[in-house]
Amino acid sequence: MKVGVILASHGEFARAALGSVEMIAGPQPDVQALALGATTSLEDFEAAFREAWGSLSSSCDHVVVLCDILGGTPFNVVARAKAAGLPLTAYAGLSLPVVIELLLCRDQWADPEELSRAVEAAASRAFQAIEVPGTDEADEGDL
Repeated sequence: MKVGVILASHGEFARAALGSVEMIAGPQPDVQALALGATTSLEDFEAAFREAWGSLSSSCDHVVVLCDILGGTPFNVVARAKAAGLPLTAYAGLSLPVVIELLLCRDQWADPEELSRAVEAAASRAFQAIEVPGTDEADEGDL
């Protein structure tokens, strides 16, 4: 299954996340990063989203969208697109570990359900407390 990806965020976060992945793993085809600027209207962002989805859906079997914030404008645009019947899988909570997992493994999954399980597992592993044994008694020079 060939998977296209849209990263959508407030400000340049989505573009920066894509840039970071490309620094780590090289150029990533079939990915579009959308930035909602301070002066971007809802209509303009929605048009950019629909254009990105149209471009990817014409060359990919499935499109996955990662938005930055649950309830934010990018999320609302994607939710409205899903409600209108656009076939896509979408998540809120854009993070670099999830983007890396999705982009590096996206063509290995057989169907959207398997892809969803993998993305959700990556998200559950992505946020971890940093624990260093014995740090309460050690000073910074010991690390």
